[in-house]
Amino acid sequence: MVQGSQGFPHINLTLTHKEPAKSLGGGGGSKETQTEINKNNRQGHGSKIKNIVSSVVDDWRTFKEEQEKEQQENKQSTLPDAITLILEIDTETFDLDDLRTSDIAIISELEDGYIIGASADTNLSELQKKIENFINNQRGGGVIAKILNVLDKHQHPEFILSPKLSEEWDQIRDEQVYVVEVGISCLGTTTKLREYPEQKNYKNRENYVKALNKWIEDRNLTYQEWDDLASQRQEDLSKFVTNPRYHGEILSSFIEDTPQYSVVPDSFSCLIQISGLGLKDLVFNFPYVFEVAEKDDIYEPFLPDDEISGGKNVLFILESPDKKSPNVCIIDSGIQEDHPLLKNAIDSNNSTSWIPSEINLTADMVGKEGNGGHGTRVAGAVLYPKIIPRQGIYRAVCWLQNARILNSDCRLSDRLYAPSLLKDIVEYYYNQTGTRIFNHSIAGDSPCRTRYMSHWAFTIDRLSYEKDILLIVAAGNIPLDSYRISPRLSVKHHLLAGREYPDYLTENSCRIANPSQSFQALTVGSITLNSFRDLSWSSLGEKDEPSPFSCSGLGIWDTIKPEVVEYGGDILKDDNQPPTLRCNSNTSPELVRSTLGSGASPLVAADAFGTSFAAPRVTHIAARLAAEFPNERCLLYRALIVQSARWPDWALAKTNEEKYNIIRQIGYGIPNLERAISNTPNRITLITQGEKFIKAGEVDIYQVQLPDSLRSPGEEFEILLEITLSYKAQPRRTRRNRRKYLSTWLDWDCSKKGEDSEYFLSRILANPNHKISEDAEKGEELFNWTLGKEKHYKSIKNVSRSIGTIQKDWAFVKSYQLREAFCIGVVGHEGWNNDPFAEVPYSLVVSFEAIQADIPIYTSIVEAQIEIEIEQPIEIQSL
Repeated sequence: MVQGSQGFPHINLTLTHKEPAKSLGGGGGSKETQTEINKNNRQGHGSKIKNIVSSVVDDWRTFKEEQEKEQQENKQSTLPDAITLILEIDTETFDLDDLRTSDIAIISELEDGYIIGASADTNLSELQKKIENFINNQRGGGVIAKILNVLDKHQHPEFILSPKLSEEWDQIRDEQVYVVEVGISCLGTTTKLREYPEQKNYKNRENYVKALNKWIEDRNLTYQEWDDLASQRQEDLSKFVTNPRYHGEILSSFIEDTPQYSVVPDSFSCLIQISGLGLKDLVFNFPYVFEVAEKDDIYEPFLPDDEISGGKNVLFILESPDKKSPNVCIIDSGIQEDHPLLKNAIDSNNSTSWIPSEINLTADMVGKEGNGGHGTRVAGAVLYPKIIPRQGIYRAVCWLQNARILNSDCRLSDRLYAPSLLKDIVEYYYNQTGTRIFNHSIAGDSPCRTRYMSHWAFTIDRLSYEKDILLIVAAGNIPLDSYRISPRLSVKHHLLAGREYPDYLTENSCRIANPSQSFQALTVGSITLNSFRDLSWSSLGEKDEPSPFSCSGLGIWDTIKPEVVEYGGDILKDDNQPPTLRCNSNTSPELVRSTLGSGASPLVAADAFGTSFAAPRVTHIAARLAAEFPNERCLLYRALIVQSARWPDWALAKTNEEKYNIIRQIGYGIPNLERAISNTPNRITLITQGEKFIKAGEVDIYQVQLPDSLRSPGEEFEILLEITLSYKAQPRRTRRNRRKYLSTWLDWDCSKKGEDSEYFLSRILANPNHKISEDAEKGEELFNWTLGKEKHYKSIKNVSRSIGTIQKDWAFVKSYQLREAFCIGVVGHEGWNNDPFAEVPYSLVVSFEAIQADIPIYTSIVEAQIEIEIEQPIEIQSL
């Protein structure tokens, strides 16, 4: 059992098998691929590709001649000598490594079967040789059949530009200066490691050992090559940007570190200032650029209640947390550290300001004229997630650490680059004080991009992979009015256009904000606390419904985002046309207010709203989990938070078609502290303890023994079955596909209705020697899962539990449909990393809850686990 839990603690899941998994398999019939069609038309297809490639080379030569003329006129040329091309490929047959033998480096893999490539061989000699081999049906030309077309990069800047820049591209002025984020690829022609040698392919051990040592040597050289290439391309970009013609400057440092074996530097990003002329040259002619995007602006809603009412007479005493209590770093606008409701919980020795001109000022200066601050409110919500006590004694659950990055306008300085800043903050607090939980209630003002993972979100993913940390981020906010220029349509815009609440929340302009699309962060949206109506004003939402300002999913590559929601407030409207929108103390969360500035200001008030104040309520649960289970990993905390989440009653009553939008708006629902930490007589939670690792091609099997009393045919107990898998993997930013973005990706499977464990093992293990007894039951169909593994599952269509790195599903089952051993299998699949040593950590959580509260299943299941005769795990071949 888990140490520290009281009453009904979580119990341990036992690993019973660790073996090779069955292949995902193929299928799909014998449909002829475009590659086969091209092979049957060698002259036609080969000639087409040959002419296009020749034209690309000729264009490059013309461009190079123009460059040389500029050099003669003393105009500095700083472009690397490399040629760029965009390939359209057959996604069913093409392997990205096919380009390696053509001396073409992959700059990025796009959606819909396009690849940006670059070659230092500006004659494309190897590619042209393969074209001739293909036309003449000679060996070495097979890759040409898989290339469907070659496009001119100059005609397709949209492959590199963000959607906003793409729309504005024709209006870019040569003399105007722009600030943009640039992504540069640096993998070169070696996109992955050689296949690991298998011992069965060698006649004797001596030859195998030689091959293995050669593989290790090649691997080391490959990583060194990537590192050297990254340094060279950073230098190339610096020379380009600082060309006097472009009036450019690099505003941020490159943020990638020298890699170790666990780190692949597939790209780096930075913030630059450059003229329109230089920007065009960068997009069209710098060969290694894969993304150019506008700088993210921070947006936080500010529409205070006309009458601020709050309690100055707060008489309770806040006691400091224990010395061993967890740290929670608040990355925000600073904190009023001497506030009486916060002071004794502040780790003041480690307060920092990252604003260049105000490094000694850590106070929350937002709203200096009595508007209550931002970071102070967030910090208060971590300590007081529900109500703020008025009397008595309250011991803080955690130490609050203050990392100030937003200025008095609640904005991020143009001189600060969010990804680099976040990396520095996390590394400082993680290394200096062991901080593992970070509250990041800061989001951009635009919908997140859905082609690439942004560098801000990628940085969260990379830091989460490298360190045992949990970043809890806000989903972002929709502007209420058009009082400011915003890339989003406002709530008022939607209402005037006839899009009613909550339907407009599923519009693209209401998509979650950067960086909340991060795969490995926990993203929090907002729901309404109360509804309010009088003669003049009415709430848009009812209690527990999505807040009218809360951004919705799905996230990038259709991940479920936000994963959870908490109370962040509501807004009111009147009957005018256009309607007036306002916040009200009846519908806003009660928060700690900053008292800095002029005039009297209450310590506490319900006068603000936003997902910024929903996120710290979830951070409170994470802090409680860290205090309860200090030796466990953050992956488990994330899993338990999501496992504890439930949909409110109004959502459960909707049809399957309507539930698609519900999952987009509130994710897995509202988390619950008690369910996350402990259980009840009618509910039991089983968890993996400590670090669990899995490799691609492996499956880890866990079994939960169920007592006879629970499975009796004469009983029809209804049981809520919940399963959550939480894992992390190494990201690669130049990929626009979730399975290639991650080094290894996982999913889970489990027993079907009435299926014996023997049959489950036979369909998931690759072990041909697995025996099935004659009386074993094969089982029926799957349980009625809410989401399912595939988007076409019969319940909620167009959404899958298996896409993200947090995967929850739940089903209501009849007790007699269960068998003696309920099995769950965690399966590893190869992503971009083909290194057989590569493994990723995960946590698995399983819960059984009897809907009838008087069914005491906790004790009976605990006793059943004690009686299990554990089968020894089967060792797979050591690599």
